[in-house]
Amino acid sequence: MKKYNYEWKTAEEIIQHKNDVLEFSGWGETTSLQEVLNEFRPEVTDEDIKKAHELWLKLKEAFNQEGEIYHYTVYSSRLGSIGEKERREVCRPNWWDFLDGDNYGDYRIVSFIIEFLHNGEKLESGTIVFGS
Repeated sequence: MKKYNYEWKTAEEIIQHKNDVLEFSGWGETTSLQEVLNEFRPEVTDEDIKKAHELWLKLKEAFNQEGEIYHYTVYSSRLGSIGEKERREVCRPNWWDFLDGDNYGDYRIVSFIIEFLHNGEKLESGTIVFGS
């Protein structure tokens, strides 16, 4: 089975491929985004996916900017980052509040989509991992 490798870069690509059965990081089995959404968040719409992608782009930018000055022993992260610069875990309530996530939709739905699609993704300033 093909492993999802963070290749969907636009909301349109995510929506186009949401039924593709792949192996997603941290799920330990093959599934599709739509299958997981149907199980955990059946009320999700394509608009929710678009809003999640918009917020993801803001989070990605903030994470990379933070990486320029981040040092885990002296830096208090507004994203809730912990760990080494090269692999940082961000805390959901922190990054959600810092990026005004409420303007993008339901906390449970939007954060779930972002974390499902991007957990473990290697960005410019390190690998992003999501914590609670």
